[in-house]
Amino acid sequence: WEDSQMKVVHGVGYPDQNLSHFRSSDIWASASDTDEVVNSGWLGRHFEDEYPDFILTPPDAPPAIQIGSIGNLIFDGNEGTGYSFSVSNPEQLYQIAQNGWLHDVENLPDCYYGDQVGFLRGIANTTFLYANVINEAYTNSSNAVEYDDSELGNQLSIVARLIKGGLDTKVYLVTLNGFDTHANQVDLHQSIMTDLADSVSLFYEDLNDGNVDNDVLSMTFSEFGRRVEQNGSDGT
Repeated sequence: WEDSQMKVVHGVGYPDQNLSHFRSSDIWASASDTDEVVNSGWLGRHFEDEYPDFILTPPDAPPAIQIGSIGNLIFDGNEGTGYSFSVSNPEQLYQIAQNGWLHDVENLPDCYYGDQVGFLRGIANTTFLYANVINEAYTNSSNAVEYDDSELGNQLSIVARLIKGGLDTKVYLVTLNGFDTHANQVDLHQSIMTDLADSVSLFYEDLNDGNVDNDVLSMTFSEFGRRVEQNGSDGT
C-alpha cells in the first residue's frame, strides 16, 4: 500500500446475499444473478470464444492453471469444457508426458460414442502436451526467495517459477482456505491474513528478480457475505 502497489475496491458484491458457501461461490464464478443458475464460468466463456477448437487444436500453453486444487466453475465453458490445467507438482509432469502418446481424434465412429471417445482422447492429448511445456518452464527457472512453508506460499512459489520460466499461460488460480472462522476468529484470522500478506510480498519479490513483476496483476476474492454478529465461541 505504501509503495502504491495495492488497490482496494470497496462494496463489491451482489444484493440479497446468499448465505450458502457453495451457492455463493458459484455466483462469483459464473457472474450470474442470484435468481439464475449458470453452469459456466466467466473466464470459461471467455476462453471458449478465444479457443473454439480447444479440444482438437489446443493452444501451445494452457489458458489457465490451478495450483493444488480441483476444478473451479470459473474456468468451465458453456459446453462443459474446462479450460484450466490443475497441477500440484510440476516436477512429476515430465514423467506423465514421457509415458503418454497422442491419440487419434480424427478417425472416430460417427455417433454419440465416437463424440465421447474423441473428447476423452483430446483431453488426454492436451494433458501430455501441456505436461511438457509446464515442466520445461518450471525447470528453466528457480525461486529467488525462500517462501514460508505455508498453504499459499507453496502455491505461489510454483506460479512464480512458471511465469519466470516463460510459460505463456495468462491466468493462475491459487486458494487460501480457513476464513470460515466459527470459533477463535482473532487468532485464526491473524494467521491466515499473515500467510496472505507474507506470501504475496515474497511472490512479487521473486517476480521482481526475474523482471516480470510489472507484468503480473493479482486479485483476491471471497464468497463471504455472512452475518457480522459475533457468536458465542468468538467467531462469526
